[in-house]
Amino acid sequence: MEHIGGGISARHYIEDVRKQKDFHEVISDFGHRLGVIIAKVHLNGLMHGDLTSSNVLLRDSDPKRIVLIDFGLSEGNATAESKGVDLYVLERAINSTHIDSEFLFDNILEGYKEHNLKQYNIVYKKLEEIRLRGRKRDMVG
Repeated sequence: MEHIGGGISARHYIEDVRKQKDFHEVISDFGHRLGVIIAKVHLNGLMHGDLTSSNVLLRDSDPKRIVLIDFGLSEGNATAESKGVDLYVLERAINSTHIDSEFLFDNILEGYKEHNLKQYNIVYKKLEEIRLRGRKRDMVG
């Protein structure tokens, strides 16, 4: 285990950057980088289990030094389903926490796909299935 000293959460970073004129560009780049990090975790057979912008740190407040924290709900031997759930949880967290930042998840998926092309299609298909289940659950209650 490594001590991560000095930094801010992605949640705070996104809200701080929102005030800048180049918000969309800066956050798009950050999302792409985050997607690459998530792909690396998944390629190593892990699922995080609680991907939110609060569980992503920027070491020394540098958006190029992304660190995932709080692996308390993580699992090894991750399946395409569990990787899809990881992405779905993150998508829901972004949409509920960061107003007008829906594009961020698209950038995350781009980075994920670029770094994990071999698994991307099956994981994305699972993500789509999970989204449909989530919508159905939201409609039925």
